[in-house]
Amino acid sequence: MRRVVLLLSCLSLSACSLFQRPFRPAHAPPEESARFVFPLGFPPGEHTFIPATISTAVGLAMDDFLPRDAKPPKEATPDEVCLAQRSSYDVLAKALSDSVVLVSFSPKEGACVQEGTALDVGATYAVDVDGWRILAVQR
Repeated sequence: MRRVVLLLSCLSLSACSLFQRPFRPAHAPPEESARFVFPLGFPPGEHTFIPATISTAVGLAMDDFLPRDAKPPKEATPDEVCLAQRSSYDVLAKALSDSVVLVSFSPKEGACVQEGTALDVGATYAVDVDGWRILAVQR
């Protein structure tokens, strides 16, 4: 009897994880959103075109490098809190071939330097864009 109860408990707990909602970014309240006016087309000036494979490879690598639900430790220093934010990193991406994209993350200039220069906090990913998986990580 105990085994049956234990088994049912384990199955019900694992089933709960299947019903988690996928991540969705926060949206501005409707009144704030209504005040934003889109320009007709993109304004003149420099634009950045990001091919779909590069964009998806960057997203996949970033989700591994800094998962959306990751939080800094409770006793984190100000620099550790800063480095736990996706907005603290610049991204360099390059297609090596039709199937492999290199994605590199490094702290943006001037970010997270309250305690001195942060060393060895970035990473470079090799992403297989055919199978949408991470081939290798260099830290």
